[in-house]
Amino acid sequence: MKDFKIDDDWILKRISKQSNSFSEWMSGLIKGIEKTLEEINPEALDEFKKDEMILSFQGLDKDLSEAQKELDKLGFLGKGISNFTTKMFSRVKKPIEKHIKRSLRNVEGLDFELDFITGKKKDLSTALYDVSKERGIESEGLLYLIKALPDLEAFLYSTSVRKYYRDHTEHALRVAVLGDFLLEQDLGQGSLEGLISELTEIDKKLLKDKFWWITGLIHDIGYPLGKMTTAVNYSLVNQLLKCYPTIDLEFIPFEINLGWKGQQEEYLKILEEDLSKEARTLIRKGAGIKDQELPPQKTQVFITQPDGHPEYRYKDPIQLDHGVISALSLLKGLGSPQEIKNNDEYNGYILVAKAIALHNFKAQLKDYVFDEQPLAFFLMLIDELQEWGRPIPIQIRDTYFTTELKKVTLLNDLILNLDDFTWLMQFKNQQAKDLMNFKFKLFSKGKKKAFGRLISGERFPKTTINLQDVEFAEEKKEKIVAQDTIVI
Repeated sequence: MKDFKIDDDWILKRISKQSNSFSEWMSGLIKGIEKTLEEINPEALDEFKKDEMILSFQGLDKDLSEAQKELDKLGFLGKGISNFTTKMFSRVKKPIEKHIKRSLRNVEGLDFELDFITGKKKDLSTALYDVSKERGIESEGLLYLIKALPDLEAFLYSTSVRKYYRDHTEHALRVAVLGDFLLEQDLGQGSLEGLISELTEIDKKLLKDKFWWITGLIHDIGYPLGKMTTAVNYSLVNQLLKCYPTIDLEFIPFEINLGWKGQQEEYLKILEEDLSKEARTLIRKGAGIKDQELPPQKTQVFITQPDGHPEYRYKDPIQLDHGVISALSLLKGLGSPQEIKNNDEYNGYILVAKAIALHNFKAQLKDYVFDEQPLAFFLMLIDELQEWGRPIPIQIRDTYFTTELKKVTLLNDLILNLDDFTWLMQFKNQQAKDLMNFKFKLFSKGKKKAFGRLISGERFPKTTINLQDVEFAEEKKEKIVAQDTIVI
């Protein structure tokens, strides 16, 4: 079996449903526009449905559908005619698009993207929200957070959160799509979706078509909240200290924690059920519940010194975990704790929430054995494999007065060999490595620790991850200067 090159083009092809005929294109276009207008401007929808040219397009669509049925009966000859008419009608698409854009140009709030409606998704960030709705995320609260993620991440990018910050918006979609692909694969003991379905007692179809997508798409939705206090207290404060070295300054550190006056703890108990004692302790710590009675923060004072203010080394007393926050967000989107406990249909969601809550802890837990928590194991595996295409912001001074926030990407793709279930990460981008002072040994050590949490047990196949640091000689030949292997 040939190797799979996993990159963003591969991801986009997996989520794009390209139209195979004019009729399919036209039908999808009209339905997509009507659905959008129904949500944001019902009056505009009424006008759109009355548009004479749109009605004639729909009439043409129906005629083509009937004609296609007759052509299908002609076998090879019909296929030849069908191919000819498809090419002919592809020329008709542009004037149709122009007319639709012109007729809707005054509709307020319409984020008009015909390419997305027709299945030609251009990038991952614009696709995340729509794919989330397509895959069963119905909670308005969760959809609001997903839509707001790019704005929240823009803030985290600009502050760089201590040293580096990697995107989590596009990352979530990459995780979901790669996991969806792997669930289809038979790696020696039947398909992965079948194995996980058997262990979790989740219907196989629901697991792949709904619950996995929810797991992948929202597993990091709590990240901005988890990092916000660090971003404010470290990055912004230190910028001000650098800007005003000759002025005495004082401030009170900003803190944010989850509230515990309502039913938040009841949701926490749903997450903790059937997990190990160690996992339950980590979940409570990650929710900040043990720190709810923290004393007020002390005022920090910075007196002018000859060399300017020293760096403020902020240490957050509340260790919010983004996995726990994401899991609580999911549960709260389902209903009250009582509704969740009394509804057997929510069992799949509860397992999803547990997997999300567990995925970020660095400890060695028995919950990380595939046979114990297969969905958590699978999420953690895909989460750690998803390294390609994740930009890291580096601040570079471009003039005397300004700095440029340059995004660099260490890894362009991931190579998968399904026969041996081996993965290859090759770090070739020398400019990115130089800008962020990339240390291969340090990266490899971190990945070994991250993957080392996972125990495949008897059911999950042996997994090998090969890491390579690659340089290019003068003749542009690749040279492996360092490598390492991780086996799960």
